[in-house]
Amino acid sequence: MWQPTQEEIEQLKQLNGDKGAKHDAFYCAMAPILFEVAIDHCNGTWCPETMPQGVQLFIAKAIQFNMQTIGLKGRVMGTVSYSYDTEFPKAIWTYLRPYKKVKFHALR
Repeated sequence: MWQPTQEEIEQLKQLNGDKGAKHDAFYCAMAPILFEVAIDHCNGTWCPETMPQGVQLFIAKAIQFNMQTIGLKGRVMGTVSYSYDTEFPKAIWTYLRPYKKVKFHALR
């Protein structure tokens, strides 16, 4: 599994306009997972060194989405219960659209 370098983490933070080292551990943990999600979604075969810019943007915006409470669907104050929408918005997935490949399977 790919482990991003500090330079790559800084690049992702710049795409989000994030400053400081407060969320570096979160970026470091989420970036490899989201890279694998992008590869699976696009049927891609990139290595981290040849990662397209749109994939980097997808990773940055997906991390930003996970850090915010935008996905909060409901809140109950009596028992302190929160429910979240775990799906990324379509706008985030559109960054991967140019890189999506069709996978064909032979029928026998």
